[in-house]
Amino acid sequence: MKKKYADFDKLNRLLVACFEAEKLYYNAAQDAQTTDLKRFLNYMAVERNRMSHDISNELHSRDIEPLKQDSEKGNLDRTWQEIKDALEYFDADAIVKSCISRDRNNIKRYDELLERRELPDTILELLEKQKYQLEWYIKQAAQQTKKSPFVETPKEEKKEEPSKENDGGKVINLKAM
Repeated sequence: MKKKYADFDKLNRLLVACFEAEKLYYNAAQDAQTTDLKRFLNYMAVERNRMSHDISNELHSRDIEPLKQDSEKGNLDRTWQEIKDALEYFDADAIVKSCISRDRNNIKRYDELLERRELPDTILELLEKQKYQLEWYIKQAAQQTKKSPFVETPKEEKKEEPSKENDGGKVINLKAM
């Protein structure tokens, strides 16, 4: 029985790690500067919340008290300088890589629990499903890295599209002056 309790303790710690991943994605979404990236990161935060909720339900159903985690999201104590820095020096690539790194660490926790096979089958099935979802989400997140629209690219990197006389009904992007 003590061995089972140790695995439920690890499951409880996985729950906390899922909460932390949710908070990381939520905070990244708050700093994101493009609508697409903001939507993606918010969706990832919601998915981590759903995963946490599923694990929490499994613990409750077995009369195990889930670890209390600070469920407050966001950075309530941010100063105006921190907000300014987040907007000026926003690096989508670094933020997404940080989120991916957290997910990879969580996958290691999933693997440890799945390899031991000491938890009930219903929990193991849930963990396996969530692990594969995380792996898929990591692939999706890797495609989301975009540069800030507020940072000017160096002049040698700017590429002007050559004008064509007969565009044949193509849409031409107009640049603001």
